[in-house]
Amino acid sequence: MLEMNSKKVLFPGKNSPEVKFIVELGKAFHKCGFSSYALEERLMEVASKFNIALQVYSSPTGIFLSFEDQDAFTTTILRVEPGILDLEKIALTNEISNRVLENKITAKEGVDLLKRVMSKDNRFSFWIIVFSYAAVSAMVSIIMGGGLKELFVSSFLGLITGIIFIITNKLNLTRLLEFICAASVGALSNILYTTIGPYDQSVSIISGLIVLFPGLTLISGIDEIANRNLVSGTTRLSSAIFILMFIVFGVALGTDLFFPHENSYILNIKNLTFPLPFKYIATLLAPLTFIAILNARTKDAPVMLVSSLLAQIGLYFGNRIISDQIGIFFASLVLGSFSNSWARFSKGSQYIPLISGLILLVPGVVGYQSLSSFLSKDINEGIMAAFNMSLRAIALVTGLLCSNFMISAYKPKKQD
Repeated sequence: MLEMNSKKVLFPGKNSPEVKFIVELGKAFHKCGFSSYALEERLMEVASKFNIALQVYSSPTGIFLSFEDQDAFTTTILRVEPGILDLEKIALTNEISNRVLENKITAKEGVDLLKRVMSKDNRFSFWIIVFSYAAVSAMVSIIMGGGLKELFVSSFLGLITGIIFIITNKLNLTRLLEFICAASVGALSNILYTTIGPYDQSVSIISGLIVLFPGLTLISGIDEIANRNLVSGTTRLSSAIFILMFIVFGVALGTDLFFPHENSYILNIKNLTFPLPFKYIATLLAPLTFIAILNARTKDAPVMLVSSLLAQIGLYFGNRIISDQIGIFFASLVLGSFSNSWARFSKGSQYIPLISGLILLVPGVVGYQSLSSFLSKDINEGIMAAFNMSLRAIALVTGLLCSNFMISAYKPKKQD
């Protein structure tokens, strides 16, 4: 929880435009996926601009805003459900808050703009979003070393995942999303195995479900704990683990529903492997396939591409020079420094380049492999995978923390 210590005035009233703007901005940041400490710091900056004495406490499911009024406090409690990551809303919300801080618009105008932004739907059509799921899965299958069969199956499974994702959101069944997708992908994977002949099912299943893996949630949880926000961090970590468990159980159930019969394939298509340059091309193009899924603005595509490229270059040289864990640290250090520098000089949100660069670095897949090993009673492999996931996650978060120390995403305020 953060507390403002600068000069303060009496609480202007819950119906004042300034207080309404702070409340709406908090809800918007929360739904956009801001970390608790980043949300608290940003709200405190806005409150300081209005000379309002404010204490803020944020958790993954709510926000507490306590406004000081003489010797008492007026407290507002907001119950907020975690929203779907939306880069367009993050960018627009950040721009609105900057315009209010720079006195370009009033707090009342800011409230109206925030409500308008948060009421917007994804601007991409149903089929573009579904195609993006298939494209992401295709890129990941190539990166993981899959051949032509794995590419075909991964694309199809990604397509199914995208359709289920949109339908469950329309029907308000998001709590069952991961399980339904995982069970469907597991069953279809076995059916396709019998239809087209042998292929690496693990590559196709992981690629088909890649968008659902809670790698960003896992990293966010560790980041929160590292920033001494223990309640939010523990909650996010628990959420990530449970999502992985739902996915593992769903895949196990789906694959048990239909057993592929060896040597009884319908088509038995010959598999073909891709040359090494295809992996580099897929790594380069993968962030662009997330534009529709994350509802990013087209004009932000170049910075998303550059951030992902810098992260992969950092990862490559870090792995070559020292080790995998140091490679992850170096990649996140480069990525965080670039994201903060871009945000500082463009006045945009550092989350736009940061998230696109983190997508291929987060250890969600390793967590899935760990739980899968435990489920198949391979305890030693499960422990090793879990330990590897923890090391990668900590190395990644440490790199981001060091980048924040090197350069801040916001210019320091001038002291009066």
